[in-house]
Parts: sequence; C-alpha cells; structure tokens
Amino acid sequence: MSNVIKNPRNGCALHGALQTVHEIEGVVPVVHANAGCGVINYLANKSVGNGAGRYSGFATPGTAAQERHVIFGGASRLREQIKNTIKVVNGDLYVILNSCESAMVGDDVDAMTREIVEQGEPVVDTLIAGFNGGSHYGYEHVLNDILKTIDGVKKNEKNTDSKLINILGIVPQKDPYWQGNLEEIRRIFTGVGLKVNLFFGVYGGVDDLVNAKNAAASIVFSRWGELPAKLLKERFDIPYINQSALPANVSDEQELLDKVSEYVEIDQEVRESFLNSEEKYEKNYLSRIRDDIFEYDLGKRTLIVGDEEQVIRYGKLFREVLGARVVGAVLTDALKKDEEHDRDNTELLESIAENIYITSDAKDIEDIIKRSRAEVVIGSSLEKKIAEKNNVSLLEFSYPIYHRAILNQTTAGVRGQIELLQSYISIVKEKQLEKKEELIRFVQSVKGGESWHELSHGKSVVRNSERTAKLVNYGG
Repeated sequence: MSNVIKNPRNGCALHGALQTVHEIEGVVPVVHANAGCGVINYLANKSVGNGAGRYSGFATPGTAAQERHVIFGGASRLREQIKNTIKVVNGDLYVILNSCESAMVGDDVDAMTREIVEQGEPVVDTLIAGFNGGSHYGYEHVLNDILKTIDGVKKNEKNTDSKLINILGIVPQKDPYWQGNLEEIRRIFTGVGLKVNLFFGVYGGVDDLVNAKNAAASIVFSRWGELPAKLLKERFDIPYINQSALPANVSDEQELLDKVSEYVEIDQEVRESFLNSEEKYEKNYLSRIRDDIFEYDLGKRTLIVGDEEQVIRYGKLFREVLGARVVGAVLTDALKKDEEHDRDNTELLESIAENIYITSDAKDIEDIIKRSRAEVVIGSSLEKKIAEKNNVSLLEFSYPIYHRAILNQTTAGVRGQIELLQSYISIVKEKQLEKKEELIRFVQSVKGGESWHELSHGKSVVRNSERTAKLVNYGG
C-alpha cells in the first residue's frame, strides 16, 4: 500500500519540464495534455514569489485533450495545435511537452514533431510524462532532450569558444533565488573575463541552447544538471565539473575558479584582482557582525530543510561563519540513484549535519523538528506552522516561499552570504526582543502588588523567577 505524502512540495515531471521551459527566453511550450495539467501547475505555484514566465498559466498553449483523444488517440489534435500555435505566437523555439494521457495512449509525438520540422519550423519535443518522476527530473530531462535535438532545427557550425562555460543544475523555480543566483554566477565568471551560457532568466535564452555545444566546459551545481552535462560530453567532448553546491564565500569562489582554470584559460592577474576585491567585500561585512556573533550567541541548534544543494551550502556557511550546530538536514528533492555521487555527497553532508533525513512529507518533517530540539529552522513556508507550534524561529530560504516577492535576490557567492547572514541575525534578534518583552510584562504584572521580597517566597513566583532566568539567558 502506497504512503500518503502530506503537503508535497514537488510536482510531477511534466510540471518540472513546464517550469523549466517557461524560463527560457524565446521558447514557447505546447502541452499535449488535458486542460488541467498546465493550469494545475500554475495554481500550485502562483503564490510563490518569483513571478511567472511569459507563456505560463492560462496563457500556455496546449491541446486540451478530451475523452475522445484518449480513446482514439490525439496525434491529429497535436498536429493542429502545433500549427495554430506557430501561427499566432512568435517564438524562436517551440517545445512539445508530453503528458501521462498521451504517453499511456501511445501518441506518436516524435512523428508529429518531425512532420512540422520538415516544414521548416523550429520544433523539438520531450517524451517524459508526469508519472516518470518529480519536478527536478522534469528539469534535467527536458533540458537534455532539447540539447539532444536542437542541432536538427537550429543548425550552426561547431566553433568552440575557449572563454565560454555552460551553467547547469540551478533549477528554475525550485530554488526560490534561482534568478539572482544565476546572475551572481554570471558576475563571478565575467569578473575574470569569461562568458557563460545561463539558459534561463534575464541573460539566458534560445541562443544559449544553440551555443551550448561551443562551450569549453560545463559546470554542474547540483546532481540535477549531470544528465545534460554528460550528453554534451558524449556528443561534443565538452568536459564538465561537478560541484555539490553553489559557492557560498570567497574561498568557494577561489576553489571554483581553480577547477575551471584546468579547462579554460583565465588571466591570473585579472583573477587575483577579482578575488582580492571579493575578499575585501566579504571581510568588510563580516567584521560588522563579529560583536553580534558573541552577544547573541549565534551558534544556535539549527535544522535545515531543502534541496540537497541548498542544505550543503547553507549548512556549511552557518556552521563555519556563525558556529551554528547543524543538528539535522532534511533533503526534500526526490533523489535519483548515482552511487558515486551519493557516496561523495553523503560524506560531505555527514561533515556538516549530525543527522540526515530524506523526505518531503510535512508530518515527517514536523516529527524531525520536534526531536531535534532545534532553535532555528532554515526551510520553507510549509514549515511556518510547525515552527510556530514548537516555538522555533524560521528562516525561509527554500521552496516554496509564499507572500514574499523574490526577483533577483541571491543566496550564492559573497553577496548571497551577506543576504543569508543578515536574515539569520535578524530572526535571532527578533526572538531575543520577544523574550525581553515577555520578561517586562511579567515584571509589570507584579508591580504595585505585594513586595518583591514577599512574592519571591511564593512557589509560583519561584517558578516564574526560574523562567525569567531562562528568558534572560535565552540562547545560552
């Protein structure tokens, strides 16, 4: 009997593929599914604070398959929809997305795509259906399928650019800060004279997909970028570098540039100048919080809930900079099996967190928070009620985050480090203020009554005095 997941935070593979395609400038998705698939994805994510792509929600082109298409097949309906979409929607590339219904019926989506391509239209498809996996699976497979076939519809000669790098593994929308993080990665590499294919966001688009084969190397910032990186390696001999997480500080940036310099030539003088500037920036802001680290005892018992990449990055940062005790790490992205990768990441996670859990079930996460006796939870809006119920401070930095706009804020690099630290310090200070106000209310409640000497001999006040001592020493 299957288990019921309470408050799941990851959709199906179709939703992941659709979210991915939405964020590539110039791409128009065409969903071969019933009318609800694309809309459900939109409704599930409309409260998340990153905004929506141009062709999303009710504006997503689709076949709106009916019962007759399930019974007799919907290939002809797909042909009709592709042609109509091309007529009325301008795009540089059209991506056909499969669904559970069309996959089970056996619609020949490939044949419909080839037919339109033969007519000179830039169309590719992906055959993954919703039941194949979760949102992260949808990201890596749709990107892989596009890179696999784009040469056939957007022809250009292979011409390797020794300064160009592909950036993979930052999953649009599943990382609430994906846009800002992509821009931060771009800032780091352009700072040392390199160019990047981001694929998504303001600086990405169809041209990046076309030019991916011309990159000198690919960098994979989570396990979810490995599949397209391996494809580019096999087809175009583009080496790739596996990183468990995005850089979180100057040291990480230096390590990243060292690895990249094995495949791409970087001017050493420019590199040192850039890193010196980054170090100066980091030291300036870290020096401003040194007193807070001791005054507010920022080494709290901390639990992190999020994707594997986020858990590694946040855990390393809070442990090393603030001395936080990471009592638990909850990995919420559905993990695929890769023994070598799993072994390396498990060792890294074990060096960061005392306990590691793999679940996205809200009930499981609530039980973990209770058992951990954490003082601070770094998680999502789904942990808000759990944190309030257990009197735990919550720092919302993983998906989903509701009721807050997040456009180009970053949690990567030295600038992301400062964003994370100031948010962490703020919630600790807020909790300290709450405790002080509670103490003041208690003192005021006995003012004007019996003398403090008389009150102090009462059992109830002795208990309250002990409680007051705990309030004063909060975090000690």
